[in-house]
Amino acid sequence: MATAAPAKLQGTAQRFVLHDISWEDYQTFLKVLEDRPIRLTYDHGTLELMTPLPIHERYKSLFTRMIESLADELEIDYYSFGSMTLPSKLLECGLEPDACFHIASAGKVGDWKQYDAEVGPPPDLAVEIDVTSDSRPRLGIYTALKIPEVWRFDGEKLSVLILRNDKYVPSKKSLSFPLVPTDALAGFVQNYGDGTDRAWAKAFRSWVRETILPRVPNDREEDAT
Repeated sequence: MATAAPAKLQGTAQRFVLHDISWEDYQTFLKVLEDRPIRLTYDHGTLELMTPLPIHERYKSLFTRMIESLADELEIDYYSFGSMTLPSKLLECGLEPDACFHIASAGKVGDWKQYDAEVGPPPDLAVEIDVTSDSRPRLGIYTALKIPEVWRFDGEKLSVLILRNDKYVPSKKSLSFPLVPTDALAGFVQNYGDGTDRAWAKAFRSWVRETILPRVPNDREEDAT
């Protein structure tokens, strides 16, 4: 089913689409372009190559920093794998999220230096920045890869999508961070001012400590009672 593009795209990323590309050719593209800032999406013979714009990379960086800060402050174990390629030869598809994280499955990753997305557990959370392109056509690949949760940010709104019965449905709560009011997260990115990332991160961590940490059950107190 066709989906409409976001009403406002802040610039347009360079995009090239190739057809009738074999799985072996896709693997060759990955090797040749592995050190270049080019994003590849492969779906049953169709290969899309996209070069991200600076605004896309800034939002990507801020969301990565925000998610890592949430996990740090809430003392949740995680692995951050950035835009790691997630391929599946069996499913004939593969993509590179803007960011992805193992959170609930962090204990199953094993040797992260040798992590293989083809055989390892899928990331628990993927992030898509939709300010210069629309990621919704990629949701079919995320479904096939069984990524439990996808966040989409279009420059104004953060949409949390949860995989239910092989379909992504909007949710007000995150599976990975159920205590976090996700509708407030977009504001921290939108309101990024002229300061540095350090100042921004400090303000965000203060918000987490003041707003979210008081909601976290204190296991030690519960054990004492």
